[in-house]
Amino acid sequence: MQITKGFKYRIYPNKEQQALINHQCFIYNQAYNICLNLWLKEVESNKDLPKEQKKYLRAVDYDRLVKEALKNRELPFKSVVTQQARINFLRSIKRALSKEMVAERKRALDSATTPKQKAKALKLGIPNFKNSKLAKTSFNWNNQGFQILESNNAKFKTFKLMSMPLKMKYHRSLPQGYKVNQITISTSNDKYYASFSITYKQEIKQVDLAHLDSAKCIGIDLNINDIALSDGELIKTLSKKVNAKKYNDKFKRLMRKNSRRVRIKLESKNKNQKLSNNFRKTQKQLNQIYERSSNIKKDSYHKITTRLIKEFDLVAVEALKNKNMTKRAKLKNVKQKSGLNRSILNTSFYQFSQMLAYKALHNGKFFVKVNPQYTSKTCSVCGKINENLSLSDRVFECDCGNIIHRDINASINILERGLKSFGLGISLLDTKQKAFRVS
Repeated sequence: MQITKGFKYRIYPNKEQQALINHQCFIYNQAYNICLNLWLKEVESNKDLPKEQKKYLRAVDYDRLVKEALKNRELPFKSVVTQQARINFLRSIKRALSKEMVAERKRALDSATTPKQKAKALKLGIPNFKNSKLAKTSFNWNNQGFQILESNNAKFKTFKLMSMPLKMKYHRSLPQGYKVNQITISTSNDKYYASFSITYKQEIKQVDLAHLDSAKCIGIDLNINDIALSDGELIKTLSKKVNAKKYNDKFKRLMRKNSRRVRIKLESKNKNQKLSNNFRKTQKQLNQIYERSSNIKKDSYHKITTRLIKEFDLVAVEALKNKNMTKRAKLKNVKQKSGLNRSILNTSFYQFSQMLAYKALHNGKFFVKVNPQYTSKTCSVCGKINENLSLSDRVFECDCGNIIHRDINASINILERGLKSFGLGISLLDTKQKAFRVS
């Protein structure tokens, strides 16, 4: 099987190399912005013309005009970087003009009620100008003109790009016979990374669906506190730990400082007034807290998903949509719990599901998403729906005598739906009778 995967490594450039990398990030953003500006002018000039008179720039025209603009500004550049910026820009335009995105813009425009909402709907999916002052910047490179060389330290290798020998922490080996598709050099809060998009072939033994063992099938119910498995196990997530790091008193104090500075700038009569260096220093501290908490969560999810894929042959999860889950209650009598939306977004259900999906594919296992409707309110034994079950009820009780943790009850229903989607008649009687019921 041919697999495409990304590998990301930390690199340690010296000050001169950092300056060169930062300059190429700036050039990439400028080239992208020039392309976007040319396209907007093209749209404006073609707006009132008949179809046969409309004129469109070709890829070579974009490249020529970008290089001319950069030369006029006396900015040194690498042609590979400007070409990659143009390629990514044209991809984003193609995506913005696709039938799906056009339909989504139309739906957003129909549902918009205020001028601000209508303006936002019209720009939905349209690329924005890139800002080089952000904490995270990057540029792309093609699959030519680079080397990965051995170094004296076994934990490191030398990554050579643009004649720069960069020290790279080699924490995991690239597979045998890989082919590089693209390289991305990125910066994040003064840290530098090299990401490789590679393609390689791997022998994968696909699990036999006809002889699937019920003990090797698992249903997973995701929530903000834990991950419930249909075999009765509850895996605690690090959501509270992440939130504690992201929203402690120090974080709130820094946020208040920057909010005050932004408010002063907005209220100032001088429109050219810029945000101070203190604002950027404070924002850097905030970004570091965000990054740290994000890395904790990502590391935890990688460990959990790897373990689940190793142990089970079929994994079923809910097809959750964060957008629907975090919508504000419109009814006057409905009171949302404080911070619930924030906790849902921080838990990153989609990220967890995507990790399971690609790891299952690369290991020949089965992964399925099922309809989440009434999985928590349906009895896993008799199938009766308990409409009165609220979010605060952590134990599911049914008239048939079934008393079970609500999340484990949901995970059993998820597994049953997952098996039915494959047309399997595997009995879950043994699973349902395990001793994880609440007495």
